[in-house]
Amino acid sequence: MSMSSSTIQIPESTIHALDHLKAYPNETYAEVIERLIVLSNTEDDITPEEWARIQQAETEYKNGKTYTLDELKRRLGDE
Repeated sequence: MSMSSSTIQIPESTIHALDHLKAYPNETYAEVIERLIVLSNTEDDITPEEWARIQQAETEYKNGKTYTLDELKRRLGDE
């Protein structure tokens, strides 16, 4: 994907909001914005229950509630 850059001015409160929306610490603002665009385009296809689960999963990820592949295999009995 070709990428050009541009400088924009946004309020500090928007910067803080974008920081809180990062899925992982090194996610760029461009990646956050792209994810929000994708979500906004598919939001009509997502039920309220699905949307709540997505938000819950993002919160769990941000709080470090993740499993390694080996841990997941053990939990699912595949190992």
